[in-house]
Amino acid sequence: MRTILNVFALTILTALPAARAAVAPGVDGAGYSYNPRDTSCDGFPRLQVETMPGTCLGMVLPRGELVMPRSILQLRNADEFLLVDMGGWHPNNGGLYLLHRENGAYKTTLVKGGLNTPHGLAYSPDGWIYIGESDKISRFKFEKGRLHSWQTAIKDLPRFKGHMHPLTQFTFDPVSGDLFVNSGAPSDHCTARQSPGKEYVDCPDAEDMGLGAIYRYRASDLAKLPKVLPSFRSVTGQGLRNSMAMVVSPAGYVIQGENSRDFPELEEPYEEINIIDLKDDGYNYGWPYCYNAHAISPEFLFAQNAKAALRKRFSSPLDCASKLPSAKSNYKPPHALMPPHVAPLHMAYYSGLMFPELNGKLLMSWHGHQPTGQRLVAYDVDAQGLPVVSVPPPDFSFRVNQRSGCPSQKPFAPRGGFERVAPYSEVISGWDARRGVRPKGAPVGFTVARDGSIFIVEDRVGRDVVRLARTDERFASSCALPAGEANDPRIEFLAWRHAIESDPASKVGFRKAEAKLIEKYCASCHGGFMEKDIAADSYSRLDFLIKNEWITPGNLEESKLYGAISGSREYPPMPPGGEPQFAGTPENEEILKLVREWISGLPTNVDSTYTKIVLGSARKIRNKAAASGAVECGQIQAGDAVYVDPRPETRVSNAGWLWSKIYLLPKDSRLYRGRCAATDGVFYIALKKI
Repeated sequence: MRTILNVFALTILTALPAARAAVAPGVDGAGYSYNPRDTSCDGFPRLQVETMPGTCLGMVLPRGELVMPRSILQLRNADEFLLVDMGGWHPNNGGLYLLHRENGAYKTTLVKGGLNTPHGLAYSPDGWIYIGESDKISRFKFEKGRLHSWQTAIKDLPRFKGHMHPLTQFTFDPVSGDLFVNSGAPSDHCTARQSPGKEYVDCPDAEDMGLGAIYRYRASDLAKLPKVLPSFRSVTGQGLRNSMAMVVSPAGYVIQGENSRDFPELEEPYEEINIIDLKDDGYNYGWPYCYNAHAISPEFLFAQNAKAALRKRFSSPLDCASKLPSAKSNYKPPHALMPPHVAPLHMAYYSGLMFPELNGKLLMSWHGHQPTGQRLVAYDVDAQGLPVVSVPPPDFSFRVNQRSGCPSQKPFAPRGGFERVAPYSEVISGWDARRGVRPKGAPVGFTVARDGSIFIVEDRVGRDVVRLARTDERFASSCALPAGEANDPRIEFLAWRHAIESDPASKVGFRKAEAKLIEKYCASCHGGFMEKDIAADSYSRLDFLIKNEWITPGNLEESKLYGAISGSREYPPMPPGGEPQFAGTPENEEILKLVREWISGLPTNVDSTYTKIVLGSARKIRNKAAASGAVECGQIQAGDAVYVDPRPETRVSNAGWLWSKIYLLPKDSRLYRGRCAATDGVFYIALKKI
């Protein structure tokens, strides 16, 4: 009989990633594994990120001084780039940088600092470079390494304290030269500006000029700069929550990628692609009343809210079921839907020599931290430059990343139904987090370089610049292994539950954070805290924090939970304006202190507390590391795979046997129903006789 330990060792060896590397890699400060001297990705270090066949992703500028790089622009007639670093969410902390080569390596030089949360960056058709800050848009010239002729182009953009979407993004009509500017909605779903006790028939945020809309500045007005600043704007489209991804097609259509509202579910709502016909604009695209294609937002379903004091008169002024608007300001459904929570932040047509298979296609970055995000995708377009749509096949689905496992497919099934889909291909897909291999990618802006390669900025963990290029050797993902060898990502949740349950300080810290912060301030907006991936028990909220990477053990800087409540410049401050606040109150320091202490004291070795092995012989599952006095909870058969704690110090010697902890999900078929229960999923098996 083979011993368990021999099988355990074999399993570890066969589970290693199948990636090839040109030279022995190391892991940088952001978590990317590569060697800085490697040039195998068209002259740059190859990253272990999955891209379309015949391509690779290379590291151009690793994590360094940049805080939140958001946009990048290839300079005309120069192999240099301008790069916008938002500088986080603190005002006047952003900067404009020149990305240039020096001694064979790229570096950045600050061109202009003190910018107020900048984001948008683009050439106008007449050669000016425009840059958007939260309250204004400026323009300038950049020639021979120098910035000059800086001018304010548009000022007094509608913003106020607590505005949820204050970033300024824009795009130009390449034919007319008109400028189209996003004015994000001030709240998620029209709660931020309601006054306690006041009743509204419809959403006041949606009625404010320039909020939740795209507006247009005519080229004829821009031509009067700098003597006359445009003072009039015409609304091109209303009911658009946050139009960060925009482009104008050569045929005169604004294509908009909608960052839809936040729902509790991971699989709702879907993001939208809206088409605004500039010859016949003025329609309403749904926010906050409609979502997906024809669904009514729950806050505006009159019958459901009849007893809610604040919203008892709320009803949707739009007919969300309408398929064709009959008049201006009527609801116009989206051109197509994207998977839920992909967070589109930039789009542009590809025209370059390096990737002929992408020529003419519409590229879009999916920035989202949810499993559908972390991608660069490409849409085929029709003669008008619009994403090609078709009747959805019955099996239409989208790919989602799985923590600690291989991607899976989810059926495309938006609430409210849909009539058409816009198929897309994934240019960059395997950019989810893999410890020791890569951090989770968060692509924002990109630009097509003169050689046809694509430079991309990423703003979350890596805070880097990467480059998509041609290669003969594609990165081989470990998910080329048979699907049965992939880890179940839910086991990580069990391991975390056990780690917290086993450490009194961590357990007390979690319960305090849950009571004083999560339940009181977070759960009302982030309803996903109530997800029940494993069980509806006291640790469901911990599962949510782990799944969404809100906490990084021992690292406050990388913990989104702490960054959001502390006002860290890397994260938008939470809760958003209009929601209950604790900033500036006596409990502020108490909450920050307890979250600091809890995160700083969390175990950093949870990944090493479980691994999958295949048993060579049958074993009984017990609730204790003992044969006598223990309850028999189930049975594992020979050849079964099971997750064990591999650490020698956790093994228990008892009654002539060496016992090991194992992790089993509550509904594991190998557990006898109703016999045993374990919040953390920990049981015991006899590992070997001693």
